[in-house]
Amino acid sequence: VIGGSVPRSSSRVVVNQSRPVVIMNMKYLDSFFPIDGGKRVVCMAGAGLADLSRKISEWFPDRESHHSILDSSTFLLNPTATAADSVAFGSGGTQLRKGPAYTDRAMYIRVEQNKFGQNVVKVINQLGIKGIEDEDFHEGKGNAVEQLEAYQRDIKDGYSRAMAVSSRSPNGQAKAHDTNYVDHVCNHNEDVSRYNADCSGIDCNRSEGKVLILATVHDTYPCPVRTRDFWISFLNLETALAFRCEVCLQNPQDLPVSIEYMNRDSFDVIDTAGRGQAAVIQLLGVSSPYIKQLLDFKLWIESLPFENANLWCDQFLYYFNSIFPEILPKHMMESGHAMDHHVAMTVGEFGNGNMKSLLDRLRAFASKHGREKIIIHECQSSSEATSLTAFRFVAPAAFRTWCVGNENAQGISADYVLPKNGGQIPQLTSSAIPLKRMRYSHFGCNVVYEGLTYGQGVDVEVAKMELKHIVETKEHGKLPAEQGHGMEYHAPKSTQERWKRMDPLNVFNPGIGGLSTNYKYKE
Repeated sequence: VIGGSVPRSSSRVVVNQSRPVVIMNMKYLDSFFPIDGGKRVVCMAGAGLADLSRKISEWFPDRESHHSILDSSTFLLNPTATAADSVAFGSGGTQLRKGPAYTDRAMYIRVEQNKFGQNVVKVINQLGIKGIEDEDFHEGKGNAVEQLEAYQRDIKDGYSRAMAVSSRSPNGQAKAHDTNYVDHVCNHNEDVSRYNADCSGIDCNRSEGKVLILATVHDTYPCPVRTRDFWISFLNLETALAFRCEVCLQNPQDLPVSIEYMNRDSFDVIDTAGRGQAAVIQLLGVSSPYIKQLLDFKLWIESLPFENANLWCDQFLYYFNSIFPEILPKHMMESGHAMDHHVAMTVGEFGNGNMKSLLDRLRAFASKHGREKIIIHECQSSSEATSLTAFRFVAPAAFRTWCVGNENAQGISADYVLPKNGGQIPQLTSSAIPLKRMRYSHFGCNVVYEGLTYGQGVDVEVAKMELKHIVETKEHGKLPAEQGHGMEYHAPKSTQERWKRMDPLNVFNPGIGGLSTNYKYKE
């Protein structure tokens, strides 16, 4: 989506090749543990979201983890996405009631110069955990990093430890999720719900790698008493947008658990190129550890020293797509073919009658617009609900498979956020017409993903920057929304200055957001 966040030369970015490069793998720092009676969880930098979700369910069956159970970046793109990743990019639009990943409680590292001109590592400890605060240690008698390491190692090795609790310090009382998000997203004004260049929060939030996150604290959430899942098809986008405003975002108290949108091109591409990937989700489950093993096997094949080996798996998935069954039940597929705009919605009951209130609005809305404009299907089993999840979240993988399978196609991807009172399709102005224009979104927060495919001869990078210009100038949106700037997009001046303050020597992720790749940002 963003061309990667690591230093590499391209047609638009020239990297200073004289600087040594160090790649740090944090995946073995993968433990996590509950605090405050399970109301919060501490995640080390490599703690995977799928593992976290499974463990929270084991420890506290009535609680959920802080972030998306399955996000569009986790399946076949990054099935081991971590809490630290999510905080660094502010991602996680599927869980409308929770909001994107955010915390003002973290431990992270900066590299800066001391008064003697020496480069030093500085640990910033804002975890707010009793016994792991900096002031809990006297000089020469341990430190917070060592204590955190000992605690998480004991938990990982199976030793019993008294559950840690938050301290009474400002850090211990700070936010461990965006507490204002549900009110913010229901205010239908010209603001956007969230975006990568947002400078709010402590430095770890949307840092995009300019600090090294070691650990973060996140709130957990009560599980719904029960859930109901719906596939809803709309004749036109105007009706779908009215549904979003009048039914889903009418007030913060009875928001859906999730609402995910896709257009007709998304529906068609997923059906013609995503059945194999969806079958894996349906067979193994959304958080199965075997998904990572399958991805590792796919990456191994793609790394073989043979011509076009990097395309073999997607070619196989495309050409043999039809041997897999349709992902959605027959009646949902029929409405998918009959109409051009679709929403997968999950509604939960949290004990205050919120489900009834929302479903009453849904029935009134359907009665007002009639079956010629809206068709509603409710899932009758857990397998049907899983099919909805699989269908929506194989979209990015299906897009790549479709592009590889159609040999004359080349594709680009982008993520952006539109104003909360908007949502119309940005009108492209160039003469190049996309072969396919996938649009799928976190419908509640108006964060949109586009996958555009063009024939040969089209400069797709120019097309991508044109889309960015249209989104920002004509639709008053912001780009990127949750995948980071990488080396594709220039960040606003205020965001660049924030990153420079975090990383004054430019040693972490040099070159992101249009910044210099040189030491201390020298031009």
